[in-house]
Amino acid sequence: MRAGSAAVVVVAQIGPLQKTLTLGPRVIALAKKAPPSAEVCRALVGTSVALAKALRSVNEEARARAVLDDALAFSRSPAARPYRRQIATSIASLHETLSNVALSHGDRAQALGHAEEARAVLDAALGERIGDHRRKTLSRQMALSHVQVAKLQLEAGHTDAAADAIAKARALATYLGKAEITIDVAVQGAVVALARGDAAGALRELVAVRSEAERAGFTTKLIDIDRFTSQAHVKLGNPDAALAAVTSALTRIEATRADLQDATLRAGFLEHRQGLYESAVRLALRVDKVGDAFALAERARSRAFLDLLGSASLSKRRTAALAQEESALRARMAEAAALARDDDADETEGPSSRARDRVAAAERDYQAFLDRVRKENGEQASLMAVEPVTAAEIQALLPEGTVLVEYMLGGGDLTTWVMSRTVMDVRRQRMDRAALLGEVRQFRAAISSQADLVDVRSRAQALYQKVLEPVRGLIAGKRLLVVPHDVLHYLPFAALRSPQGRWVVEDHAVGTVPSASVLKFLVGKGAAASDRVLAVGNPELGPALALRYAEREVRAIGERYPSTSTVLTRAAASERNVKRESVRAGLLHFAVHGELSETDPMSSALLLGPGDGEDGRFEVRELFATELNASLVVLSACETGLGKLSRGDELVGLQRAFLYAGTPAVVTTLWKVDDRASFLLMRAFYDALAAKGPTEALRSAQRALIVDFPHPFAWAAFGVSGAPR
Repeated sequence: MRAGSAAVVVVAQIGPLQKTLTLGPRVIALAKKAPPSAEVCRALVGTSVALAKALRSVNEEARARAVLDDALAFSRSPAARPYRRQIATSIASLHETLSNVALSHGDRAQALGHAEEARAVLDAALGERIGDHRRKTLSRQMALSHVQVAKLQLEAGHTDAAADAIAKARALATYLGKAEITIDVAVQGAVVALARGDAAGALRELVAVRSEAERAGFTTKLIDIDRFTSQAHVKLGNPDAALAAVTSALTRIEATRADLQDATLRAGFLEHRQGLYESAVRLALRVDKVGDAFALAERARSRAFLDLLGSASLSKRRTAALAQEESALRARMAEAAALARDDDADETEGPSSRARDRVAAAERDYQAFLDRVRKENGEQASLMAVEPVTAAEIQALLPEGTVLVEYMLGGGDLTTWVMSRTVMDVRRQRMDRAALLGEVRQFRAAISSQADLVDVRSRAQALYQKVLEPVRGLIAGKRLLVVPHDVLHYLPFAALRSPQGRWVVEDHAVGTVPSASVLKFLVGKGAAASDRVLAVGNPELGPALALRYAEREVRAIGERYPSTSTVLTRAAASERNVKRESVRAGLLHFAVHGELSETDPMSSALLLGPGDGEDGRFEVRELFATELNASLVVLSACETGLGKLSRGDELVGLQRAFLYAGTPAVVTTLWKVDDRASFLLMRAFYDALAAKGPTEALRSAQRALIVDFPHPFAWAAFGVSGAPR
């Protein structure tokens, strides 16, 4: 039973949801059927906590809560009652997890209630006549419970109550003499000191435990030490020292992909990880390191992209062996970490040197592997770890006449970098995210509902003033390559309107890219594309999803390229046929519905016909494994442009998957497009594509439609993502 429970912890760290769900419920079911004992009760509660954390790590909050509630009911049942004192640490861990769940939903009262119940369970167990080893085990858990209460009291603004909880935790840490507990207490003590305005005292707390944390290899704790050290230096007026500390924290975060697989680590610092990047950017700009600030913003996008990929090991056929090797190494790291934690739970002095050595050896091997992958395939490495990029590298990739405009929204600021091949500048302005989000939503709603054109123009000018006017002098007469951030991913930049009363698309060719770093991997893509064209439209999905003009659209493409095209419509537009034909095509055009999932971005899909062993959903995770050699992919579909938006915002949508699969450019749509308007715009687009690159061709098509269809509803939804040409 114990072995099965431990296995759940490892699987939750290294595998996708289905693997965890397979093993976890089995252990729980076996425990429920077995005769009650302390070991059985411990296995059931411990496995439930591990399973719930895994579910939360992939946004299955409702199911996680159900697992925890079931475990809580069991812990209070007559079957478990005789063993509650013996499994006090497991029950306390259950309440602490429930406390974190409540806190994540903004219910501070319930969070504090569970934290206090954890302390009560432990206090009752400590009141029994028990041996020294058992007392130390319970005291260790009690110290951590005091730390949790301190966090919650601080959240509520009760600094004195938080300080009182830390004092109790510190007394237990002194009794235990255990490095891990001492460090946890010191870090939270520093947070309390910062809240009370004692930055110097906070810094002393952190300095006192840093060397011990480094010796023990406590990476997560070192991240917190660096993070709060940076905050203390900011309050003490030391921006250079603050930047060094926060950069150190980010370097530790980026050191291994394994962090993503550990639900405990995710819960501990996922919510403030992007905040760390934003803080580092602000500090770099404060000390006039503009290039460093840009590189940090790109690292933030890369990290957010990896967070959204989660535990997926993505690859194409030629890199499948690398992906498999990475999965095995991550499994080994997770197993070593789990064994070290198990060792830590059993030993009063923390993990043994042998356990720490296992973890260190696994991490060294993983780093050596990443170094090798970087040399063999840089793009594959970007799916495994944060790959830093410099401003100079990006500038060298920009064609003459192209200006890159990159945004970062956070901390009440909008930071905008503007760079060409020879010049780089940056602007910062105060910006309320909620207000900007509201304006973007209202603008999109006005367009999609075909509101009065005067109203749409007014909103377009207001947004132009916010996001483009501050840098207008740096981009005059240029091709724009926009790297959006956060809510700006929803914004159709081509449909903004200048003070001179002109749509942006009238003055600039506008393209986007999910991150500037992606440009490195687009060089040479599509260069050897064939002249074959695959056009897919109006698959048989029932009357409600019929796209009459989509079928006309793809047949027109077939007529344009009569000798080199394959046109798939209705029953022929199946997922199986598309997968077979797409690998040979140099140009792919999809006039189909797209379905996007914010809770599981990798399941976002193009909707095609099912059959022959396929479900009809050509999902993002499948696209990442597809081998393409296409010069262009056109997604003339509903909502194909908007994937999940994260705070660090490496956009994961169908466009990103196609760029990886093997094309330098993707045409996507920002909202549900009118069937007829799509047909007309695509006809003009292909007319222009014969002599121009995708970005310039789309601009020509949009300008042509503006003459007869001045409302942005007819032309503004489409955009090009990828290489600027």
